[in-house]
Amino acid sequence: MIELSGIVGIPFLKKSRFTGSEKNRCYVLEKQSGEDGDHLAAVIWDGPNCCAATPDEQKTTELFAFTEEGIEAAAAWLNQRSGGIC
Repeated sequence: MIELSGIVGIPFLKKSRFTGSEKNRCYVLEKQSGEDGDHLAAVIWDGPNCCAATPDEQKTTELFAFTEEGIEAAAAWLNQRSGGIC
């Protein structure tokens, strides 16, 4: 189970991206800025390759609010996506 509470927060994500894996699923959390403000992008894909070595069509991305609540929602979404695969 992916648990991000206490591990990653908004101050960290303002400066860097967070990567991780759960069983055979890899994921990235990163800030995306656009005309409508900042969002938290959660990207998930099947391993074992890193994000850069995985074609975009094999990744799934979801946007969340760039808040602590958005991080919690992203963790829940990642857990739904990774559940029962491995």
